[in-house]
Amino acid sequence: MAKVLVYSQDIIGKTMAGPGIRSWEFAKALSTRHDVTLAAPNEPDLTSDAFVIRSYEPQGVTSVLPGHDVIITQKVTPALAYLADRTDVRIIVDAYDPVLLEALEVLRHMDLDVQRRTARVFRNDLMLSMLSADGLICASEKQRDLWLGSLMTVGRVTPDAYARDNALRTLVDVVPFGVQDGEPVRTGPGFRERLGILPTDKVVLWGGGVWNWFDPLTLIRALGRIAESRNDVKLVFMGLKKPDPALADHKMALSAVELAKELGLYGSTVFFNYGWVPYEERQNHFLEADLGVSTHFDHLETRFSFRTRMLDYFWTRLPIVATEGDSIAELIAQRGLGRVVGYEDVDGLARALTGLLDDPEEMARIKDRLSVVREEFRWERVTRALDRQIDAVVAAPGHRFEMARASALGRSYVDYLRVLKGDNGLVVPARVAVHAGLRLTKARLGGGRGAK
Repeated sequence: MAKVLVYSQDIIGKTMAGPGIRSWEFAKALSTRHDVTLAAPNEPDLTSDAFVIRSYEPQGVTSVLPGHDVIITQKVTPALAYLADRTDVRIIVDAYDPVLLEALEVLRHMDLDVQRRTARVFRNDLMLSMLSADGLICASEKQRDLWLGSLMTVGRVTPDAYARDNALRTLVDVVPFGVQDGEPVRTGPGFRERLGILPTDKVVLWGGGVWNWFDPLTLIRALGRIAESRNDVKLVFMGLKKPDPALADHKMALSAVELAKELGLYGSTVFFNYGWVPYEERQNHFLEADLGVSTHFDHLETRFSFRTRMLDYFWTRLPIVATEGDSIAELIAQRGLGRVVGYEDVDGLARALTGLLDDPEEMARIKDRLSVVREEFRWERVTRALDRQIDAVVAAPGHRFEMARASALGRSYVDYLRVLKGDNGLVVPARVAVHAGLRLTKARLGGGRGAK
C-alpha cells in the first residue's frame, strides 16, 4: 500500500468538468488499494469515507505533498519538481489531455505575439513534465505513441529504461477515462420538463461543454435541415459554462448560440443549458435523451483527443453520432455503437441522426453493444494499469535531479515572468536560467539544498 496524492488542478465539487471528475474517480478507485488524499484548488463540497479531501490553496503543492510516496498530477510546476526531488516523492503525470494542442486552438484568435509567448509556457511546462515524471499515463494507444515520441526526444527512452521494461509500459501506460459502477438511476427530472420538450419528441444530447475545437455549428445546421421536414427532433447542449468561474467562455459556445438564433432554431429546436449539471444528477438528462452526439473539426487536437464526457453515453447506453478522426470515433465504428460522419458534413450528419432515430431495432442492438463495451471502461478496471504503475515507480530507484531538469525548471520560471511582463525579447542563457529557477524555487519553498 502506498500513500498516494491525487493532485487536481481543476475544482472538485458537486459540479465538475472532466479533469475534476477524473481526479475524483481516481481517488475512489485507488482508495481500495492505497492510502489516498485528493487535493483540490478549492474547498470541495463533497465528502468521502474512503479517502481524505483537502484544499491546497493558497499555499499550493507545498502544503499537501510531504508525507506521500506518489503524486498523480496533470501538470508539473517548477515548485512541484523541486519539492518532489527533495522529498523523494515519485511523480506520475496524467497526460490524458494534451493541453498544448488545445491551447493552439484556444489562442488562435489572439495577437500572434501573445500566442507565441503563451505557447512557450505550455511547451516548457510539457518539457518539465516529461523530464520530471517517474511515469506517465494517457487515455489511448494513440496518445501513448505521442508521449513515447516526446519522451524519446527528451532522452527518457534509454537502455536502462528498456532493460527494466522493454515495452516501456512502466514509463507510459494507457488509463482511459472511465465509467462509474452500477446502473444509472434517475433521481429527478431531466431537461424535457424544464425546456418544454414533449414526451414524443426525439432528443439529441450534447453531453458536455462547447470548446473551441468542437464543431457545434455543423450540428446546428443539420438540425435546421431536419426541421425543414419535421419538428419532433430537438437538440440540447448540456453545458456552456465550466464549473470553474476563473475560466473564460470559449468563443465557439457564443458562436453556437448566435447561429441557433440566426437560423430561428433557438428555444424551439436547439436548446442551451447555461449552467453546469451536477455530477450526481447528470444521468437524469442522459436517460431522457435518445441519441448522444459529438462533432469536431479536423484539428491537430482531434487526432490525439479523448472525448471524456462521451463515456457517459456508454454508461447510460445512449447510441452515438460522432465526427470521424478521434479515438472514440474509431471505437464507435469498430464496435457498432452508432454512426460516424465526415468533418463538417451537414447532410451526412442529418441523415445519420434521423436514420438512427427512425430505426428502433438498430437502436436496441446498439444499446446491447454498449452494455458490453461499458464494462470494459469501468473505473475499477481502467485504473488497474495506474495501480501497476504506482507499484513500479515506488519500487524503482530514484533518478537524479539532472541538469536537463534543472534547466527546464529554470526556463519555466523565466517564461512565466516573460509572459507576465510581456517581454518577448528576453534571452536568458541556460546556466542563468538554471540558477534563477533554483533560487526562485528555493525562495518559494523557504530554503533547501541545491540540485544534486
